[in-house]
Amino acid sequence: MLTGGHTKGLSPDAVQTAIDAVLYERAEREAQPSYFGVRNGEFFRQSSIDTYAFIYDEDSNVGAFNETGEQEVIKTENTFIGRQVTRNVVKWMKRIPVSHEAFRADQVGKRDRIGRQMGDRARLTQDKEGILRTYGDAFDGNYFTTPDGENLASNSHTALKTGDTIDNLETGALTPDTLWNTFVSLQTQLGQDGELAGYTASAVATNTTQYKTLKEILNSELIANSAENNLNIFETDYGMVAIAQSPFLNSAADLGTNKATAVHVVSDGHEVHRMVFSDLNSDLIEPRYSETDSWEYRSRFEEVSFPGTFQGYAGLTGA
Repeated sequence: MLTGGHTKGLSPDAVQTAIDAVLYERAEREAQPSYFGVRNGEFFRQSSIDTYAFIYDEDSNVGAFNETGEQEVIKTENTFIGRQVTRNVVKWMKRIPVSHEAFRADQVGKRDRIGRQMGDRARLTQDKEGILRTYGDAFDGNYFTTPDGENLASNSHTALKTGDTIDNLETGALTPDTLWNTFVSLQTQLGQDGELAGYTASAVATNTTQYKTLKEILNSELIANSAENNLNIFETDYGMVAIAQSPFLNSAADLGTNKATAVHVVSDGHEVHRMVFSDLNSDLIEPRYSETDSWEYRSRFEEVSFPGTFQGYAGLTGA
């Protein structure tokens, strides 16, 4: 067998380049079915804020009417606000310097790709941190508790006016029956004056793993996972309920209790907020402003996501 002459082994520079392409990631998480993030108005009440802290009180409401006899002295009732809470805006930043030489000599489009990647990772951070600090933290209270000092999902909430115990925490694996119990918990939830608030479920969210089961339970014509030929009340009476899932509620991303099983039910009157002081903005800073003769990509956003109070929300542990 003859060897030698002109071969790729003897002359590698003649048959290959340093690189032929750069394989950039293409994020597709927001294209997932029923994906929800912090911009979703069904799960986060959206608003802007022009101060660096949001300070609020809860309102006690006025209570039910009293039966009053003829010419009987009318009973005076109190109504007040209280349990003041402060939520501070959080600043998030990313800084990527690029040397003057690398910027000018770029042959593969890396400098342009950096800007796009920073934009994608900003949205990822907004969704991840916003969800983990609200729904992902619902059973723990590691980031935020409600003004009464309880987790968002708790069987020990207290009404501001009367001190009545309010329970918005359900337990058990996700089934048609446990989800129905969570709907009932929401519909029978008391207000801050101890009277029936009566919230109606408008949206349900869970992690990506349980999304299939949740979809089957809510959208099947007949009761899901059952041999009974009964109508599915979720479909017949609650057909407009939005169904959502987030991979950030899966166990790989969510470090909270019930991280792989929890289900979150909200009404239009829920109080989980996203407040934006400054939405994502980016700068490309010139080398003349740098001590290292570098261009600099710099991006920032400032916002806070938090559960304002427990009203209009019910949580199912799913475990």
